[in-house]
Amino acid sequence: MKSNQNKIMKMKKFSSLLLLVATLMVAMTSMAQTTKTGKPGISGGLLGALNYTQFRTNTSNIDYKNDLGWAAGLYLNIPLSTKWSLEAQGQWSTLKYNVKSQVGTIKQFAGTMQYQSYPILLKYQTSKNFALLGGVQVDFLNTIKNDAGGGYYKRNFIANSNAATVGFELFPTKTVQIYGRYIYGLSDMKYDQNPNVGKLGHKFYNDGFQFGVKVKLFGKKAVPPVVPVVAAAPVDTDSDGVVDSLDKCPTVPGVAKYQGCPVPDTDKDGVNDEQDKCPTVPGLAKYAGCPVPDTDKDGVNDEQDKCPTVPGLAKYAGCPIPDTDGDGVNDEQDKCPNEAGVASNYGCPDMTPVLNEAAKSFYFVINTAKLVDAKIAKSKFDPVLDLLAKYPKLQLEIQGNTDITGNDKINMPLSQKRADAVKKAFLDKGISADRLTTVANGSSKPKADNKTKAGRKENRNVTLVPSFKD
Repeated sequence: MKSNQNKIMKMKKFSSLLLLVATLMVAMTSMAQTTKTGKPGISGGLLGALNYTQFRTNTSNIDYKNDLGWAAGLYLNIPLSTKWSLEAQGQWSTLKYNVKSQVGTIKQFAGTMQYQSYPILLKYQTSKNFALLGGVQVDFLNTIKNDAGGGYYKRNFIANSNAATVGFELFPTKTVQIYGRYIYGLSDMKYDQNPNVGKLGHKFYNDGFQFGVKVKLFGKKAVPPVVPVVAAAPVDTDSDGVVDSLDKCPTVPGVAKYQGCPVPDTDKDGVNDEQDKCPTVPGLAKYAGCPVPDTDKDGVNDEQDKCPTVPGLAKYAGCPIPDTDGDGVNDEQDKCPNEAGVASNYGCPDMTPVLNEAAKSFYFVINTAKLVDAKIAKSKFDPVLDLLAKYPKLQLEIQGNTDITGNDKINMPLSQKRADAVKKAFLDKGISADRLTTVANGSSKPKADNKTKAGRKENRNVTLVPSFKD
C-alpha cells in the first residue's frame, strides 16, 4: 500500500516538473524570435511579497481564516510580442494557517508551511502602466511548523501541489513593479497519514492572495525592426509645381517663392501681402488691405464720421461740438444753447445793462446800510426778477461797496451789511437763498472819484454779478 502511494507522489512531482519544463521551452522558442519582431528584451530581477492565505475546505464543519505569510525570490520575463509575455518565478514562500472554527474530535492543523513555489504566468499589457496576468503555480512543501499543541508532520501533507492564479501588475515596464494575485489551489493538501483521511471526504486546498513588489535588475527596451527604405518617385500632392519634399504646404497649392505655400496674409485680413498696402495692420479689401481711413485724425473713421474733414468727437459722429444758437459758444459750454448770447455771460444774452441799471437803485446813507431811497423803483427791480425767472440756473453775486470815508475795519463789515440788505430785498421778492451770494469789497472797488461828494455817494452801492450753476 505504501509503495503505491510513493508511486503516486512521484507521478505528481513528475507531472508538475513536466508542466514547468514545457512552459520554459515555449518561452525559449519565443525568445529566439525577439530580435526579429522588435519585441522588448528579456528582463528579470528580485521580488518580495506578502501572502494572505488559508485552507479552503469542502465542509462547513471546518473553517479557516486568512493569515499573513511572506515570500521572496527571483523572476524572469520573456516577451512573446509587444503586448504578451511569459514570466517564470521562483519563490521561497511561507503560508500561515489559522483555524477559525471546527466541529468534531479531530484537531485541525494550525501553523506555518514553507514551500518552494514556481508560478508560470502569461501576462498581457493593456497599457503602459497596467497588465493582466494568469497562469499556474507549482508548490513543493519543504517544512511545516505547528502552533502550540499541534501534532501534524510533513508526511501528513502532499509533497507538491498545483494551483491556478490570476491577477494584475502595475508599471510593468518600470524598474519597480507592483502586483497582486489570487491563488486558487487545485490539489487536496492532505496525504495518507493525515488524520482527516477517510473522514467524510474532507478536502483542504490552498487559497488566498499574494501582493508583492518586483525590482528589475536587467532588461532591454524593444528595438524597432529595421525597415528597408525604398526611394519613391517625387510627389506633388497639391499639384503646384513644388514637390512635397520641398513644399512647406504640401496639401495647399502655393508658389515657389513661398516654398509651395500661398502668398501670405500677415495681418489675417483676407488681403494677401502682395496686394496689401498695409500688410501688418488688418484692413479691408476696398482700402487695399488698410483700415478705414480717418482723414481728420479725430479717432472716428471716415465711414462713421459725418464731418470727415473736420476734427470732432465720437459723441457727435465725428463732428465738432455744435453751436446751436450760433453765438460762438459751443453747446457744452453755453448755458443758453438755444438763445444767442455773449461769451462773457456763458453764452447767454448780456445782462449787464439790466443789472447795472438795477444796481443804481441801491445807494446808501453814509456809514450805514440804510438805502437812500427805501422804496426801490419797480421799473428797475422787476427786470432783474424777470431774468431770474427766465433763467432758472442764473445766480447773482451781490457785492457790497463803500466810499473811502473811514478805514477797512469799518468799511468791510459795512459793505457786507449793504450786500446783505440787498440780498434781503431779493429774498422778500421770493428769490431762493441758494441763488444769491454776498461779497464785501469795502472801498476797494470805487466806481467814481472819492474826492467829490457826488463821487462818494455813487460809491456807496452794490454791484450785481451774474453766474450760472451747472
